[in-house]
Amino acid sequence: MKKINQFLLIFLMCFLSCSDDGERSNSLVNVFIIGAPGEFNDIFLEILGVEIKTLGSRGTDNTESVFFPNTLVDKRVNVATLTANAQFLVGRGELATNPITEIKLMLGGDNFVTVGNNRIPIQINNESAANPTFQVNFSLVGGISHDIFLDFDPFRSFIITPGLEPRVELNPFIRPFMSLEKGRASGTISPPNQRVGIFTFDENGQWVSSTGSQAPSGNFAVRGLQENKWHRILILPFNESYLPDTLDSVKVNIREITQLGTINLRLIEE
Repeated sequence: MKKINQFLLIFLMCFLSCSDDGERSNSLVNVFIIGAPGEFNDIFLEILGVEIKTLGSRGTDNTESVFFPNTLVDKRVNVATLTANAQFLVGRGELATNPITEIKLMLGGDNFVTVGNNRIPIQINNESAANPTFQVNFSLVGGISHDIFLDFDPFRSFIITPGLEPRVELNPFIRPFMSLEKGRASGTISPPNQRVGIFTFDENGQWVSSTGSQAPSGNFAVRGLQENKWHRILILPFNESYLPDTLDSVKVNIREITQLGTINLRLIEE
């Protein structure tokens, strides 16, 4: 009986160890989208889900694709509201710990913007706009959760043709990043009821991202910034009664939030 008990104990320890190794060989991946209103009141995109491609077991010789669906019944997402700390979960699932090489956002056909009381359909005229695809190199670590963000830039994603029947065409500009590898900067715009465009540039003058403040708090966040680099943040009020403002030498640390405080908009002197 004693030998049987010892055998069962050894078997159980082996089983638990093998199960633990199996769990650690996979990673949970969450894909979020963030955005801003840009020049619109609302930007509704019908998001079906996201397809992720990873290197296969033979490395660069083969790849594997997995589709993570948007599980909501109503798949329209107002990306104009996804500022500050707001975000929308596009899809999630487990992946083997092979590097992610490609991310494809899958859009449906019910897309529109609003300007005032007017609803304007978004024209999607080609495959690259309907299913924007991004080449990446994201490493995965077994046993932990990874958050991937798709930063939708409203100021660079649309071609607008004004007129009696204005036309809005989608040419998506989306910046993918993994939060484990980046930092963020946060602040508040005052007065909080003023709409602003917030544009971030790196130390070489390259455009990094665009966002806006969140109503009614005035809070904003610039996410996905690279550490050990200086950034310049331009704040451009939509109300021409206020002056633009600039924050120079903004630096972040990985997986940390740099606090920028309150930015008080200044009125133009008459």
